[in-house]
Amino acid sequence: MKRIIAICTLISAFACSKEHNRIFKGIITESDNCCSSMEGGRIYKVNIIGSDSTVTTVLPTAYQPGDAIAFTMHTNDTPPAILCLAICTMPQLVKLSDVTRVE
Repeated sequence: MKRIIAICTLISAFACSKEHNRIFKGIITESDNCCSSMEGGRIYKVNIIGSDSTVTTVLPTAYQPGDAIAFTMHTNDTPPAILCLAICTMPQLVKLSDVTRVE
């Protein structure tokens, strides 16, 4: 529950800000094998560095858990479509762009 509140607070802060396209850094913590993106790629959880927030997003399969990435977070874009197995819950996705590996 704390995580959901933190994510909502983070997203609402960006929605009210004039600076919508800030660059963030994060660590990919895990991948989701239960759902897949219809556009290609996999679903990953990313911990945002400098906060205790985690976002779920679709990234190319070249990324792996443990990778550090820089990205732009979009609050108003529609996230990619996903398909999940019947036994899995469908996660809420945040759309990221300009994703690059960082050290």
